[in-house]
Amino acid sequence: MHMEHGQLDEYAAHTARAIAFVDGSQIGEDVDLTIEQLITEHGATVGHYHLVLRSGIASVHSGPAQTPDVTIKQDAATAQALRDGSLHAQGAFLTGRLSVDGDVAKLIEHGPLLGSLLAAQPQG
Repeated sequence: MHMEHGQLDEYAAHTARAIAFVDGSQIGEDVDLTIEQLITEHGATVGHYHLVLRSGIASVHSGPAQTPDVTIKQDAATAQALRDGSLHAQGAFLTGRLSVDGDVAKLIEHGPLLGSLLAAQPQG
């Protein structure tokens, strides 16, 4: 796992902790996926980072991605509910609390991998 130098916001740091001990063999050499996360509160951006899964390596970077495959937007309350497990991403999407732009098919294709990577982390 690689974290960009510099400070990660609390949301990016949470994702970094989630993948900190991931065995790279879980991420196939053929995987190439960049997911940008944008978290807002009262119209202001409070979290903005991206997760890159590429060639067996997972990395978290502050700020926007140059060419994200998918951009996921949510408010801070939704992000917290997803983080603490009181809300599932599918439920957030279906109720409009989370929006997804970009290559949704690619996101769905790698959904099981993402779920296993993020589930590997201790909550907090």
